[in-house]
Amino acid sequence: MPATVKRGAARAAKRRPATKPLIVAMLDVAAIEPSPENRQADIDLAPLAESVRTFGIQMPIKVRPKGDRFEIVFGERRWRAARQVGLDQIPATVEDLTDAEAQARRVLENTQRQDPHALEEAEAYERLLAIRDKKGNALHTVDSIAQVAGRSPAHVYHRLKLTALAPELRKAFYAGELSVTGAFLIARGIPTALQAEAWERMNRYAEEEAYDEELDDEGHLNADGISAVIERDYACRMDTAPFPTDDPKLVPSAGACTKCSKRSANQPKLFPEPDRKDVCTDVACWRVKVGAFIDRERREVFAAGGNVLVEEESRRIFNSGSTLPWNSPWIVLDAPCSKHPERRSWRELLGDLCPPQTLAFTSHGKPVRLANRAEALDALEKNGIELGALRTANTSTTEDGVDSGEDSLGTDELPGESHSMQHRDPADARFAADVARLTRQRILAAVVAAAEAAAPDDDRLMKLVYETFLHGGYHNAVIDTVKRRLGKVPKGEQPTAVLAQLADRLTGGALRALVLELSLSRGGYFVMAGETLPRDLAHAVALYGVDAASTEKAVAEELATKRAARRAKSEPAVA
Repeated sequence: MPATVKRGAARAAKRRPATKPLIVAMLDVAAIEPSPENRQADIDLAPLAESVRTFGIQMPIKVRPKGDRFEIVFGERRWRAARQVGLDQIPATVEDLTDAEAQARRVLENTQRQDPHALEEAEAYERLLAIRDKKGNALHTVDSIAQVAGRSPAHVYHRLKLTALAPELRKAFYAGELSVTGAFLIARGIPTALQAEAWERMNRYAEEEAYDEELDDEGHLNADGISAVIERDYACRMDTAPFPTDDPKLVPSAGACTKCSKRSANQPKLFPEPDRKDVCTDVACWRVKVGAFIDRERREVFAAGGNVLVEEESRRIFNSGSTLPWNSPWIVLDAPCSKHPERRSWRELLGDLCPPQTLAFTSHGKPVRLANRAEALDALEKNGIELGALRTANTSTTEDGVDSGEDSLGTDELPGESHSMQHRDPADARFAADVARLTRQRILAAVVAAAEAAAPDDDRLMKLVYETFLHGGYHNAVIDTVKRRLGKVPKGEQPTAVLAQLADRLTGGALRALVLELSLSRGGYFVMAGETLPRDLAHAVALYGVDAASTEKAVAEELATKRAARRAKSEPAVA
């Protein structure tokens, strides 16, 4: 035989299938029964039935013997359509298969179909993983399934995660309200028990808050929008955990977070993004640990003779943030003392002389143990550690020796009027906060009105704008400006879009005044110790001749009248 003929025969032999082709037989439709493993056979059968009525069955189904009958391995929808249109027989290939082999054939057929639904594919993989031999050992792994299906192991891992979708999410997925990527993000990032709640949040977000680029053509959240909600409400970053993540005794049933399989760093096949932050994907467990840690902290603080602040008091102390302002009358006991050469913690420096502890909470809900700065400094002096300069540099003291407590990011109290939270009636503190806040708003409105009425060539406005850009900003000027002008941000609209609509309607002095308002608002809550107003706003008051003192007096009288009316209404009438 010529060499070329031999080589051709060898190539042909290599192309032959490993098993002989199965013969197609015509089987009675009545002799065939469906498989209990196929859950989607009745979905949208009408178009297929019409096709079978017109063209017949073009592709044989696969069955396996079951006694004197046959069980469908795949092709059940074709069999149902044939029965629906009244066919007596259907083409089929018969193969004697075990349960495991039948499942493998279903997976292979499912993945080779055009556009199989991702959830159907996921459930097929899940059923394969569940098959056990007589000894109880798994017959398949992710790698073996990937080989059978002709997919990568990563693809199989991602599809399998879809089986964690709650029923509500599966329904939305089949209805086309979720993309494959969006469904995967939810299944990966939110516990099944919380997904229904999360889906409601996502729908509200789509209606009220989402940007256009976070929506698909039908108005549903796309992957970017879903990621935004997950990151905001459900992705618990490990580096900001308010509890010790390595403590196995905090919640014994959960153990430490270090090697937890629900931590993204421990799931590289589901979280392959190299720059992704390490997060906990079980927000329910996270919440339990936060609650357990807070309860433990409360018990320990109370046992040591300390007190626990309510949310409103904590908000004022932290200025609605997560760190204390530089001139706060409080210290964080576990933080380093900046004035100590070795930067030892306050707790270590104070030792047994530590003053009564106060448990407060940051805006993120993290419990923090505090102590009064003045009391801590007195205790340090008794301990032989001289940090008197720290009291002078970082606190302003009233005549009775109590720290004023005004913070650099702008507390709700005017400088020179505030006292330590431990020495002031909460109702009075709230009243002073309201006066300070409304006074700043009224003064800013007066400055803006004066700027709008000024001549076009008035240089005061540009000088002020220039200064505000030099000094930077610490507040959301856009939202504040919209609220001042409209009362609130319209529901479902973005503040920037609303502001753009406002600006489009303005010209001349009104437009210049809007620019000034935005500029001054950027630092509108930055009040230096010993000052009443933010420095840029104070300069604007001086340039435009606004009577700040009269404004403050009028605001105080207005709010005092309202306060008295509320008190009179709440107090029982005297007979």
